[in-house]
Amino acid sequence: MEILQRVRATIRERGLLPPEGGVVIVGYSGGADSTALLHLMTRLQEEFHLQIHAAHLHHGMRPEADADVEVCRAVCERLGIPLHVERVDVPALAKARKVSLEEAGRDARYAFFERLAAELNAVAVALAHTQDDQIETILINLLRGTGPRGLCGMPYRRDRIIRPLLDATREQTHRYCAEQNLPTVFDSTNLDPHQMRRRVRAELIPLMRSMAPAFENHLLRLAAILEDEEAWWDHQVQEVLKAIYASPQSLARAEWGEPTRLQTPAYVAEAEGIGRGSVARIPRLSFTRLHPALQRRLLREWLRPHLGTLNLPPFEILEGIRGAALRGQRTSWQLSDRLRLTTDENALTLHEDRSEPESFEYPVVLGTPLFIPQAGAWLLIREISVPGGLSEVVSCGDAQSLEVCFDADAVRGQLVVRNGRRGERFQPLGMTAPKKLSDIFIDRKIPKAQRRRLPLLCDEVGILWIPGYTIAARARITPQTRRVLQATLSRNALEG
Repeated sequence: MEILQRVRATIRERGLLPPEGGVVIVGYSGGADSTALLHLMTRLQEEFHLQIHAAHLHHGMRPEADADVEVCRAVCERLGIPLHVERVDVPALAKARKVSLEEAGRDARYAFFERLAAELNAVAVALAHTQDDQIETILINLLRGTGPRGLCGMPYRRDRIIRPLLDATREQTHRYCAEQNLPTVFDSTNLDPHQMRRRVRAELIPLMRSMAPAFENHLLRLAAILEDEEAWWDHQVQEVLKAIYASPQSLARAEWGEPTRLQTPAYVAEAEGIGRGSVARIPRLSFTRLHPALQRRLLREWLRPHLGTLNLPPFEILEGIRGAALRGQRTSWQLSDRLRLTTDENALTLHEDRSEPESFEYPVVLGTPLFIPQAGAWLLIREISVPGGLSEVVSCGDAQSLEVCFDADAVRGQLVVRNGRRGERFQPLGMTAPKKLSDIFIDRKIPKAQRRRLPLLCDEVGILWIPGYTIAARARITPQTRRVLQATLSRNALEG
């Protein structure tokens, strides 16, 4: 069959499985894509020397989810495949971590798969992403802002995760399930009109297809080209990083415009010791002589093992660091609770910083994004119009999000962003009297390492908003509110 041949070819051509085979876990939601993948992998068991297991995560979000588990159980019994089921309260997880349901669900799934893979000593975890998912992912990355790596889409293999269906279409998986008489389930959350993926699938792709019928082929061709080019860049950057950590005594003296120098690891190496509290260091002179494209990639790969891929600073912050390094400016950038990056006339240095930061305070200008280096975040405050009445204000967020609205007339004097002051008191929304800020931090379970770095929105009276936790009672929206300010905190630069 066409899809069976395609999956077999993808596994072989992409080297997704070791020659000796082993245990493979299939992420199995019960939808058509994962059902088709599970069935196909069982048919390929003998050929690739595999032992297939299915893994299903119950998200605790839909009434029909219990019935979905039973459908999955029945299919696995029919195929003679062990089924592993785990239940997670994804809404509670999202609330606790202050992330979207989609992000919380994804994190829970991957954590489950990783634990099960370790338990079973699995050689791979197979996920049912199709060619259609790949196209949607590339477009979503483009809409959210991405570099070349994001335009490659999802990799066929990363660590233990493999995607054997990336060369197959969604239409093929649905047809296969029908031909094989395989029962499937439908996730009603996929109909949520607020999900970007649904909007891309239902609105953007049909529009692009009407404008350029072959656009999907063109996009996949671009992704394939960039995948090879990113692999080449990865090799170059790793060679440079090896040279940096080896710290040889000599430094090649040449301008970055000479193409042969871009591939010379010694070009960026310099014998410099690591100072007390330092984690890693890049000599500034060496860094400035690299091509800008290599500077950007070097920064990301230098930080990746210390911060993790998902916690890398956004483009705007990396550009700020790069610009400061090129100018030899003395700057400090808080990248996480324990890691701080500094630039000066000699080097870019990554510090393990367990000390409390010094006091900081920045004035706020309405409509102008403000970068807060101690928090590694941008703040934007602007006055918004509410044509439909104050009831619409709720849509801009709440006190426990990173976007909030408050009464503009409650502000006294200049708005500023600063960290907390010792002995400071604050009356949060819902309380009838002021309380010590330190006690509020304890009540809200704000980690000690974050407290002095947490950017507080204040005026001359005191605190108006603790981002992600609460606003001041005096700043709440009331029936008497006539003007509204919207505050947004983001790791990415915000347009004014």
